[in-house]
Amino acid sequence: MKLLPLLLTINFFLFFQAQAQDLSKDKSIKKILALPDKEAIRSRIQYLADDKLLGRRPGTPGYQMAVDYVIEQFKQLGVQPKGDDGYLQKVVIRTAKVDSTKVSFMLNDKLFNYGSDMVVMPDMIKTETLGEAPVVFVGMGISAPYLGHDDYTGIDVKGKVVIMIPEVPSTFSDTERAHFTSMALRAEAAASHGAIGVIAIIKDKTRYKSAYDGSAKGVQGTVNKNGSVTASRVPNDQNLKFYVVARDTCFRPLVEKLKKGDILGTVNVKSTTSFTEGFSYNVVGMIPGTDSKLKNEFVVHTAHLDHLGIRAKVKGDSIYNGAHDNASGVACVLEIAKLYKQAKLKRSVLMVLLTSEEAGLLGSAYFASNPPVDKSKIITNINSDMPTLIAPLLSIEPLGAWNSTLMNEVTQAARYLNLEIMKDHVPEQVRFTRSDQYSFIREGIPALAIKYGLKTNDPSIDLKKKIDDWTKEHYHKPSDEFREDSFNWDAAVTYVKLNFLIGYLVANAKGKPQWNNGDFFGETFGKP
Repeated sequence: MKLLPLLLTINFFLFFQAQAQDLSKDKSIKKILALPDKEAIRSRIQYLADDKLLGRRPGTPGYQMAVDYVIEQFKQLGVQPKGDDGYLQKVVIRTAKVDSTKVSFMLNDKLFNYGSDMVVMPDMIKTETLGEAPVVFVGMGISAPYLGHDDYTGIDVKGKVVIMIPEVPSTFSDTERAHFTSMALRAEAAASHGAIGVIAIIKDKTRYKSAYDGSAKGVQGTVNKNGSVTASRVPNDQNLKFYVVARDTCFRPLVEKLKKGDILGTVNVKSTTSFTEGFSYNVVGMIPGTDSKLKNEFVVHTAHLDHLGIRAKVKGDSIYNGAHDNASGVACVLEIAKLYKQAKLKRSVLMVLLTSEEAGLLGSAYFASNPPVDKSKIITNINSDMPTLIAPLLSIEPLGAWNSTLMNEVTQAARYLNLEIMKDHVPEQVRFTRSDQYSFIREGIPALAIKYGLKTNDPSIDLKKKIDDWTKEHYHKPSDEFREDSFNWDAAVTYVKLNFLIGYLVANAKGKPQWNNGDFFGETFGKP
């Protein structure tokens, strides 16, 4: 072993030892870990996945039934209300769509057709889009100097429109690739360099169709308290006059011979966006800490309460019940709250059931941006999304823990429960950026989500295949409904214990979780 890695290993070990709390000497823990109740978890999942809730789609009576249910559960558990109005945090959701009859896109006096050639994405703030400026080519449109890649180096894009081919360097890690796959984030990067418009050339037909559907049928975002709008599919920078997704076959030939910084010509864009607004609710409860200073800091447990509602029939069934996704996560968070009520905590803990995850992490984006407590006092997020409780839980993949010192608490909790820690076995699926913990990451808050590892006590069981088969057959389908034989209740209890222990250790630690030096998310979002 080289000297530097050896020193880093020794330093991490010494740091870990200094921070670690010895759970074996905590007399209260064994008693608390005897509390998780399989029947309570089971009954919650059964209720939330019942047909009468009609798939818990936000804005429907079925979702309101789910909201009322978890509020009643909080009351029974003695969890205090901590929303903006009792347990409720109202989330205003804006849907914006483009009027296809009022779109004009001209490049160098050539008119391109809406739909077949390009789509102008909705503006979440302005009803009228109007912009004219020179177009400059910026390659992939990535600005990540800390990763050794910045397409804007030496290029002045102020007051111009940038055109990009939004690919990702092969040298980027899976997580980095997932982050930069977002065209909206690249558009925000362009705006931060002074661009007034973005044209993204898309080769993938599915992604282009998704952009077209968003333009024509509507993109959703949450209206923040300051009037700004947060959306995952379109840029959130108000300085951008327009954002266009262009079909590869029409636009790539125009840039193939260009070098970064070359001017393509002049573009003129006009479009009209219409808005509709509705609302939904996050449900927020609190277990207060007891330390005179640390009680004003918060560990946040989350799980999304919504699912897909009623959709196209599959084998005669149109109700997308979401038993595993995510009634199971909600049921576990409620049981975790029961454990916290019996624990002595220095810091306070928020238990948050989120709306509109399925529409693009909307509820978590709103909560993370507009929490009912001081945002700077939220020190971590532990998210429970589709635990996939279908087999004995013998190992875990703690997504996000490797990015920060949260790995300390995960290691202690897993060791106490005799769980093996494994690396993400499907990094290409970029699960960490696809669920609600990512909204906290984007606010600079270290976060994690526990996923199943592949260890099994039965060599005849291929757990990866079992999970893959379940996902293929039931994920986002009506068949994800409550069935006794589709859950392993012992695994649910272990999952509850593990997530509680991680949060308990963070709540009682001397220091707060910190990003690891040089971590991608820490460098991107964790800087003041």
